[in-house]
Amino acid sequence: MKEEVYVDRLFADYEDTPGIRDFKEEIAGNLKERIKELRSKGLGEDEAFEKATAELGDITAIADEAGKRKRNQAIGQMYMSAKVPVTKRTAAGLTAASGLLLAALGLAIVTFFSETDNVWLYYVAAAFFATACCLYTYFGLTQETSAHYPMKNGRAAAYGIACAMAFLAMPLGAVMYFFDGWELYMALGLETVLLLPAVCALIFMLATESDRKKPWLKEKTDREFQCSMEFEYSFNEDMVDPIKAARFGVASGGMWLFAIALFVTLFFATDLPHPWLVFLFALPAQVVMVATIFGRSK
Repeated sequence: MKEEVYVDRLFADYEDTPGIRDFKEEIAGNLKERIKELRSKGLGEDEAFEKATAELGDITAIADEAGKRKRNQAIGQMYMSAKVPVTKRTAAGLTAASGLLLAALGLAIVTFFSETDNVWLYYVAAAFFATACCLYTYFGLTQETSAHYPMKNGRAAAYGIACAMAFLAMPLGAVMYFFDGWELYMALGLETVLLLPAVCALIFMLATESDRKKPWLKEKTDREFQCSMEFEYSFNEDMVDPIKAARFGVASGGMWLFAIALFVTLFFATDLPHPWLVFLFALPAQVVMVATIFGRSK
């Protein structure tokens, strides 16, 4: 009973949620077991209680951290599961883009198998294809998602035009060279005229792109980046540890000296056809050595 009262006081300022109740029950149970163990060693009831509670440490800090992780996880799952509805404007734009894409493919296939001399139909198909790519890009970027805010119309339109120029250059050059009799350098030159500014525009816009991630995703990304940096720091800290470095140097040098000696012995004293295979076995041994000396069990 005394343990429950103590734990209740620790969590007096916390909301009485099922998670907190389970946490409190677990702490109280552990506290009882520890007090029982200390009593069996000869400590008095009050002394055992004080020692057991002192060993708990700052349990509220643990509860805060656990609650924060659960809260962030719950918020992330809530946003990911909440589907942002596609607007009628976006639905209409994607439908038009799909229609143009099907028309481009159908027109190109029919023109190819009909063996007609109307090469201009290929150019129409290429224009349809590029326009479809433009619409897909524009309406995809201006549609809000569960993770990202929509892009501004002007910037999305610039992305769409750049993509249209890039995707127009490839089929256009192929039609000119294979079906319209243009020289290869002329077709490639026209492709370059369209492709180069499109690529430059895309690079510029990507380099100046603002962060459209929603707050919950940004927090999650920042947290994952911090964990990654902490892991990289701990790894580098291990790699520059002088004791581990010295241990690795001695072990690695000894292993390679043994491998060289074994190779020389097999080469001059035996008739084995491939004594150099010794070094192939030494390489994985080196990798295992690195993982064993510099790796961390956690």
